[in-house]
This record gives sequence, C-alpha cells and structure tokens, in this order.
Amino acid sequence: MTEASATLIENLIVVTMDDDRRILDGASIAIRDDKIAAINVDESIADSFSDANKIDGSGMVAIPGLIDTHSHADQSLLRGLGDCMHWIPFLDDVIDPWLAKRDPQDGVLANTLSMIEMVRGGTTCFVSPNVDPRDNYEALTDVIGQIGIRAVLGRFTMANREPDSAESAQRAVSEAIAIMRDWHGSQSGLVQMWFGLDVPRRPGDDDYPEFYKAIAQASQAEGLGIVYHFCSEIEDAEYIEAHYGMRPAEWSRDNYALGENVLLINGCQMSPLEIELLAESGTHLAHSPVANMKMATGILPLPDVLHAGVNVSLGTDGALNNNSYDMFAEMKTACLLQNSVRRNASAMTADKVLEMATINGARAIGRDSELGSLEEGKLADIVLVDLRRPNMQPVHDVVSNLVFSANASNVHSVFVAGRKVVEEGRTTGVNADEVVNAARDKADALRTLINDADS
Repeated sequence: MTEASATLIENLIVVTMDDDRRILDGASIAIRDDKIAAINVDESIADSFSDANKIDGSGMVAIPGLIDTHSHADQSLLRGLGDCMHWIPFLDDVIDPWLAKRDPQDGVLANTLSMIEMVRGGTTCFVSPNVDPRDNYEALTDVIGQIGIRAVLGRFTMANREPDSAESAQRAVSEAIAIMRDWHGSQSGLVQMWFGLDVPRRPGDDDYPEFYKAIAQASQAEGLGIVYHFCSEIEDAEYIEAHYGMRPAEWSRDNYALGENVLLINGCQMSPLEIELLAESGTHLAHSPVANMKMATGILPLPDVLHAGVNVSLGTDGALNNNSYDMFAEMKTACLLQNSVRRNASAMTADKVLEMATINGARAIGRDSELGSLEEGKLADIVLVDLRRPNMQPVHDVVSNLVFSANASNVHSVFVAGRKVVEEGRTTGVNADEVVNAARDKADALRTLINDADS
C-alpha cells in the first residue's frame, strides 16, 4: 500500500490502552498497510498523510479491537436450547448430541453466524477452545478470511484410546500437528492453530501423562498455545481432588499443562494455592462471568487473582450458555459481579475490565506486542464506537461510558489489519442477511435433534 492509499481517521477520542493508558481528544489515527502508522493530536499528521483516504471520526471513540478469549463459536445455532441447565445435563443433553450428529456445514454456518455477531460488536479476535477435529477446516478458515476476524482455533486434541506410552502419545500429537500446520497462519495470518487440550474432568475420564508431556513439548517446539477448561465447575474440581488427591492446578503442574503459552478457562473453583501456582508459572486465565452466572458455575475471585499477578482476560463462552457474544456486556458484568458479592462498589473498575478485554487478551494469546492497544507500529485492529447515541450521552468519563453504558449495537466501524470489516454496523466481507436466513431455516431441525436426544 502506498502513502496515497493510506487511511486517516480524524477528530477522534482515542482510548489507547498503551502503557500510560493515554486518552487523546481530537486525535487522528493513520493506517498504512496493516499497521498504525501514526497516532496523535498534532495537526501535522494531516499534512504527513495529505493524500490519504480521510474518514471523519467526529462523535466517535476509538478503542483497540476487543479480544474474546473464550468463545465457542460453533454453538450459535443452539441459542436458547441450554437455558436453566447446569454443566452435566448441558454437556450430555445438548453439546454431545450436537457434536455427534451435526453436518460439518452446520458447524461452518454456526461459526459464521457467531463471527458476524462478534465483529459487529467490536470483537476483532477470538479463541475457540474446542474446535472439532471433524470440522471442515478449509471452509471454516475461508469464512474467517471473508469476514476478516482473527481466530485462535483450539483444535480439540485427544490421546489415542490405548495404553499410555511415549510412542502412542507421539503418534497422536504428530497427527494433530500435521493438520494444524496446514491452517496455522492461513488467511494472511488471521488464523492461529492451538492445542485444545482434552483433560480429565469427571468420572469415566482417563488420563494420559505421556500425552500431556508430548503436547507440552510440541507446543514449545511449534510455537503454539494450549487452551483448556480448568477448575470450572464444583464437580470437576471435586473430581480431581477426590481421584488424584490434589487440586486441579497441582494436577496441571504435574502434567506439564501450566506455563506462559497456556490459557485456562474459567477457574471458578480456584483456591489460594492454585492462584499462586498460576501466577508463578505465568499461566493465563479467561474469565467468562455471564455464562458462569447463567449456569450457576461459581464465581472467580477476580480481584485476588489479579492481585497475585495472574493475567486475566475476558470471554463470552458462547451463544448456548451466554446467549450472546457481546464483550461490552461481559465487561460490565465482570465489574458488577465482583462489586456485588464483595459489597464494595470499587472492587472492580471500568478501567481494569477494559484492560482485560484488550491488552490482557492480547497478552493471553502471546500477541501483546502487536495487538491490544492503539500505538504506532501495532496492527491496525481498531473499533469506532458511536458516542452520539442516547445511551452514550453525556460523556463525563469515556471509559465509564464504554463499560457501563455501551453495548454491541454502539459499534459503528471496525478495522482488522487496516481493512474495514464493519461499516456503519454492517459487515463488508459477507452478506449477514443470507447467513441469518440460513440459520433461521436450520432452527427446527436442530431443535428436533436436541429434543430427540433428550427423550
């Protein structure tokens, strides 16, 4: 891209989320290629980019793209079918029948619907932790490229169902890597492949120490992350403690499943010992307060975890047990939940949860040098939020408005790697109406599938 084809967004409030957490009023952001070329309030920026395509950002606040670090993107077609369910019936009566019987194209449709909802709500990157190995990866990654969203696909990786050995473990891991290499870095770098690790969580689950060791070694050698559900339910925490005689974080430590390239999900049942183990190992944690509350899963002791130095990001979980992928709702809930249970109106603040949704999320996926804040040289993942809406006025504190007043419908435009993927609330890369119509047409058949399995 030449300077003449650069983009200059002017007259913005910019919430940078840089190290100094600067908020710039009357600022401009220049984009060249896929990066932020300049950002400041100096009028000379217009002279430096005089031939750029200019966008008037008056009435807008620019924030870094939101990063959803726990998002089951393949579950949107099941929205509303998992209400009033706890973990075990939720898995057995809804998730397992869906995975066992769905057509691969339905999986692609569900992901597409989810990604449209995400990107229109300001989410520019998401982590899908349990991507089915049977999915059509070619079709899935193709639609990721069309929509223009970043995706970290945690390919669900299981041990071979045979006696655990180094040889068996290596075969399972090699088979997974051979597939993951085909798609890692595809769609101009929008797609990352991670290990979605299968770990024991309830009676009947087997464990494979050699397999976990092989995953850890392969993840380091290949530069890939590991993601899995951890200490999420009272049942899985109690099962680990009763079966192994140790807490889940101790099991994870002893099975090579903690570390700086590991992202754990939920942690609702964590003890002080486990918080300490996560902090010492540099392990990251994704917090999903809306789904945790809806499923009566438990409450992460978030202020304690953050105080210990654990990097905590935010995730929506999924449309099945959250019913939306709205990261603005997740930020607000993360604050309100902690303030309520601790009876302290400042137990969590708007500034802290905005960090969790942006720079902490980037750190959780190992990309905080490229994503998570608006700074010169970083990738141009930028969200413009419309402050002119009634629910966003007046603006006494812009961060407060973003966290406590905004919702996904306030997102006006979204850029990912400099490409405008949402304009005036509509996706530019796919026809959202066609996807919505296709999802509606599938509803009856999917409801019948789930109801038949439950009967």
